[in-house]
Amino acid sequence: MSLKSLASEPLSVQREATSRAYLVWAGLGAVFLAVQIYVYAAWILSPDFQTTPVGPDPIPMIVRLVTIGYEITAMLLLVPVSIWFVRGLRRTGKVDTTRALMVGWLTAYWLDPFLNVFRPMFTYNASAVNYGSWAAHIPFWQSAGGARIAEPLFIIGPSYFYSFSTTCLIALWAMKCAEKLWPGLKNVGLTLAGFAGVWFSMELLDVAATRYMGLDAWPGAIRSLSFWPSSFYQFPVYEFLLFPAPFVVCAFLIRSANEDGDTFIERGISWVGAAQWRRNTLRILAFIAFCNLCNLTYTATMAVSSLAADPWPSAVPSWLQDGQCGAFTGLACHP
Repeated sequence: MSLKSLASEPLSVQREATSRAYLVWAGLGAVFLAVQIYVYAAWILSPDFQTTPVGPDPIPMIVRLVTIGYEITAMLLLVPVSIWFVRGLRRTGKVDTTRALMVGWLTAYWLDPFLNVFRPMFTYNASAVNYGSWAAHIPFWQSAGGARIAEPLFIIGPSYFYSFSTTCLIALWAMKCAEKLWPGLKNVGLTLAGFAGVWFSMELLDVAATRYMGLDAWPGAIRSLSFWPSSFYQFPVYEFLLFPAPFVVCAFLIRSANEDGDTFIERGISWVGAAQWRRNTLRILAFIAFCNLCNLTYTATMAVSSLAADPWPSAVPSWLQDGQCGAFTGLACHP
């Protein structure tokens, strides 16, 4: 369509013809969705679909209670969140940005174990409800023992659905607060504000889960760049920089919305001459692409850092080894 002929068309046709970025994002989202469906199906139908044993080391009672309590809380919260999610869809018929983010982050869950793609660096408490992991079925997976990562389905699954999107909104809220305090704040200042919002919310929970709750561990970290180095609850400092980044990027995505409410990855969808369900599908696929790219960037970067990791601490209990390496597996816990 030429510029001259386009100018004579109605405004809706002009907008749709001049902004088709959503097609690229939706196409990429469809690819991510297809790959994860294959990965999950291959895992469920394989012998890898089994509980990871906790091993011989006793689990402290407080750790057991915290793990069970976390699972129950996460699943109970899923009920009102799901009701809110469905009611909003039924009322408006449109998938808004928040709900699209929720679906997008939920579909990014399959990349959760990707931190260990090269070397074992991160583990979960095997006493949580788990059936191992789908990691070994992810294309290009290299690390041994990926199938034994104890993915805590009742904790991390719900978190990807509602906690991660909430963290994006917290980062956005922090940016808005900073703008009120310092009008005219540039992107660097907004980024720092977004990071601060994540640091004082999800990141504090991240540290507590490792240091005090025994829900996970970072045995494959760089000791010189970690808090409490050489202990089984050591925590990499660079996690403070890398983990909040996807949520801050999501906050900037929300800020990019135009007068139609479309962010830059869905620009033009509101003007597509199609049924609402088709527009909703395109919007969800676009957000699937965006959230999966965010999580892939974070997990892949952390995975690269594992190539420079120190040997695992000697005191990692068996219930945090996830059967990936250590004295009870025959696999050396070192790069």
